[in-house]
Amino acid sequence: MTNPSYPPAPHNRNGAPPVPPAPGAFDAQYQGGPQTYQSGPDSSPYGVPGTGTPAKSFMVTWILSLLLGGLGVDRFYLGKIGTGIAKLLTAGGLGIWSIVDLIITLTGNARDKEGRPLQGYPENKKKAWIITLVVWLAGLVVGIVSTVLSLTLVAAAVQGQATPVPAAPSASQEATAPSQGTATDGNAFEVTVSEGNTVKVTVLNSGYATEIPEMAYMKPLNGGFLLLEVSWETIAGSSFAAPSNFDAFDADGNEGDRIFLDNGLGGLVSGDVAAGDVQQGVIAFDIKNGPTTVVINNDFGDKAATFTLTPAS
Repeated sequence: MTNPSYPPAPHNRNGAPPVPPAPGAFDAQYQGGPQTYQSGPDSSPYGVPGTGTPAKSFMVTWILSLLLGGLGVDRFYLGKIGTGIAKLLTAGGLGIWSIVDLIITLTGNARDKEGRPLQGYPENKKKAWIITLVVWLAGLVVGIVSTVLSLTLVAAAVQGQATPVPAAPSASQEATAPSQGTATDGNAFEVTVSEGNTVKVTVLNSGYATEIPEMAYMKPLNGGFLLLEVSWETIAGSSFAAPSNFDAFDADGNEGDRIFLDNGLGGLVSGDVAAGDVQQGVIAFDIKNGPTTVVINNDFGDKAATFTLTPAS
């Protein structure tokens, strides 16, 4: 019986055949072990594919929407140029569009033109809601106050227009008839107002009152009003009659304030007076009650005559 022949055993101390090396292609593909994920240049925040630019800020979008929403600035910022122009031309859809966009921003539903959510919403949403409500409440209060003031002013203007104007007195009626007073040097005075021009001034009535009924808005600064009814007659030449031809001084030498009466109250009318003509009317002064010195001035504003009187109260 013969023994089969075997190939000679390899010269290996372990007595095991060598392990063949891995294929070269396998080594080339996975050289260095498992690979980790690296974001590429086309990756964008929040895992949404985009252009690589950062997402828009929630805070900026909210502030623009709150303050300039009617101009569409918030949409321009988000890159939505078309709707931004439409919002600008419609004044924020008469305010409705602006409010809707603001609410969308506050609820975190706003997106930029790439469809990405806004950065910073979770940490700033509470603050944004509180400030928005405060701004809205302040605007509401200001609007109510402005409306009330406007209505008040309109009502006052309408009431002022509806106030009846006192009817002008007839020619035979004396609108302001002061009671009879006394003139220490007589009641009539001839005064030369300029060369060749002479007038006769007559004090017809005098009186003192704390109020002129038809001019109740006029409050005296010196206690009351001196009322003088005078006639101005040109004796020779011509003259010019006017309340400014008269001044009044109280017993202490203080000059009274001349008061120009409203139309229709019988005040002395300013105008030229020809020879033989007479101009008659009332002049008034805000002055202290008591003995009063009345000065008649000439055409140059200089003192031409004086007289004193004590008006009846």
